[in-house]
Amino acid sequence: MFSLINFSFVKKSLMIAIILAGGKSSRLGEGKEKALIKIGRSEDETPKRLIDLVVESVRDSKAEGFLVAISKNTPKTAEYCKLQDYELLETPGEGYHADLRYLLARYPKFVSVACDIAFLKPEHINSIIDFYSHNDPGRGNSTSITGAVPQDIIPPYAVPSYIFEHDGRKLVAVGLNIVTKGGKNLPLVFNDPLLAVNINTPRDLEIVKAKVMQENKL
Repeated sequence: MFSLINFSFVKKSLMIAIILAGGKSSRLGEGKEKALIKIGRSEDETPKRLIDLVVESVRDSKAEGFLVAISKNTPKTAEYCKLQDYELLETPGEGYHADLRYLLARYPKFVSVACDIAFLKPEHINSIIDFYSHNDPGRGNSTSITGAVPQDIIPPYAVPSYIFEHDGRKLVAVGLNIVTKGGKNLPLVFNDPLLAVNINTPRDLEIVKAKVMQENKL
């Protein structure tokens, strides 16, 4: 599947979204927390914190609701989210896979959203929820979905965190997934190059700020 579905209305699903904001953000520099970085996604938009941009997209999507997963690594993010009345869930903060296992013990399936997907849209979340529903119609929680973008269309300044191959094509995981306890995994491929833009380092942030206007004209 290589297209993004456009929805004229939103019907909530029975799946919660969990925004992952408990990572160490070690590449950003000491004391900096990724979720609190500010960025503008268009020429007319006032810069907002990454966590707020992601929350806005989740709220406008089919997800039933959302939690922000924080950890001992992100005390400032936890404090900020409390001020915004975002519901929090603390994870061990021992790494991505360890935290997912911790979350799966409490939620048998959920939409996993990285807190640094600057150009995430509600339609992306809707598409991955619908794709899951189509491929796991029995609600058996047996199929996980990995959101991805073809490597050959991502912006040259985007540095992929994880590349994998499917049907002979190299794909970049974007940090948007349906996570279940099942062993089956399918990719949902989006033709949106900006979805692959994540903020991991100071250089990433500066490059995105310099290029964002140009890319939004594509």
